[in-house]
Amino acid sequence: MNNTLTAVVLAAFIFVFILVSYLSKRNSEKASGSSSENFIIGGRGIGTIVLVLSMGATYFSTWTLLGAFGAYYRSGVWFAGFAVWTIFHAIFIWLFGARIWLAGKKYGFITPGQMIKHYYKSNRLRITVALVGISALVPVMLIQVIGGARALEALTDGAIPYVVGVTVTSVMVGVIVLWAGFKGTAWTDSFMGVFFASILIFTALYVLKLSGGAGLFEQVSQYKPELNVVSGNPLGMLELWLGLGFGAWVLPHMWQKFYSASSAKVLGKVAMATPFWNSWMMAIIPLVVGMAAVIPGIAPSVNVGNSDTILPQIFNFHFPILSAFVVAGILAAAISTINSQLLSSASLVAEDVVDGLTKGDMTSKRVTWVTRVVVLSLTVMIFVLAMLPSGAGFLVPIASLGFGLGLQLVPSALGMLYFKSVSETGAFLGLVLGVVVMALMTITQIDIPVGPSIAGIIVNIVVTIAVSKVTKKVPESSVVEFHDMFNEYMRDNTGEVVYSEEKKA
Repeated sequence: MNNTLTAVVLAAFIFVFILVSYLSKRNSEKASGSSSENFIIGGRGIGTIVLVLSMGATYFSTWTLLGAFGAYYRSGVWFAGFAVWTIFHAIFIWLFGARIWLAGKKYGFITPGQMIKHYYKSNRLRITVALVGISALVPVMLIQVIGGARALEALTDGAIPYVVGVTVTSVMVGVIVLWAGFKGTAWTDSFMGVFFASILIFTALYVLKLSGGAGLFEQVSQYKPELNVVSGNPLGMLELWLGLGFGAWVLPHMWQKFYSASSAKVLGKVAMATPFWNSWMMAIIPLVVGMAAVIPGIAPSVNVGNSDTILPQIFNFHFPILSAFVVAGILAAAISTINSQLLSSASLVAEDVVDGLTKGDMTSKRVTWVTRVVVLSLTVMIFVLAMLPSGAGFLVPIASLGFGLGLQLVPSALGMLYFKSVSETGAFLGLVLGVVVMALMTITQIDIPVGPSIAGIIVNIVVTIAVSKVTKKVPESSVVEFHDMFNEYMRDNTGEVVYSEEKKA
């Protein structure tokens, strides 16, 4: 392909990112000032369209544009089962997200740990939740950098090597997050979400035309009939579904998107739009393209080892003149996904870890400063991890590790939102032991029927319930401030929440 054209297109995309970030930053500061609340969660003023597109772009990552295609190519039609998570995730946005938004609005929370501490009156649980949340996001951030760099290398036949791709992605993410904060990331997410969708729809329609339309699966059967047989690993699929569907909503960056909504009604609309947006783009289109890649002439140079680069290979072979736009889109997908995760991780360090370990509350200005320092540090760490030889594995397994860690946060979160019988000690020990079990299974590769995530959450739930029965319950004030408030709001559903010192008292 024309490497000069690629460089020009990439420069144009970088310019657009900077421009969108600048405009959103300027408008945000005019409307809400430069507080930590504005920098980290957009001043709680994000509307329906931006939030739908931003949440979608968070999943429209290299996991979708690269990893999902490769998973279908390697595993076949059974992988489509993972799309079930998009429906349940939408339900969880309403069931859990609306309550998180309500508590955040009333008490001024901007991180999950703040809400945890307020309810459980526990600094150790606050810090543990923050550390697990950051650990869960690191693998998910890592695949963005890896995927974007791979796409550049594949489309330019090595003219833009992996190390350059990793460097460009890391630098751009750091610049956007440090400069523009939450609203800048939300608006760039929205812009690129529309672009990703356009690329995917065009590719699917073109591939369907090449492979005979409705006869696609008959064609696949001629070359790899085993791909049309539902013969995958059901427990592995369950683990992936649980991580994506039940674990994703509690990941810190998603939690903070709930805080950012301008109203609960916005979250309700987001919940309705999510299944259509995510399932079509993340499951059906990759299914069509990934399966079709086994047909000669679709992606001639694809094999199992490079199957995570099917999309750029298709464009490189059929539309070399457009390949530059595709690689720019994939690189932008990586950036638009990692930026919100990076900002969230940094805010957890500043608000939950640093503040939790120091005496007295930090000022809003200091929180923003610490967050920026941590953004820079995490950017360097992700860069280093991506450059390690062990960093460039298949994208789906790496992402699954992060979502599995997120799953371990669910019991303690549900204790705040629904189950007042969960005690602080139960939530703490359940979380710690769940993570330990998951880590040991991942490291030792123990051969048992269930994977690390499922084993971890089973232990987590059992310990949480058992210990909660024999330990001190949460204070009655927490039950009143959270559970009674939720019940009253959901019953009245006035849509009005007063954010004042009187209410907080």
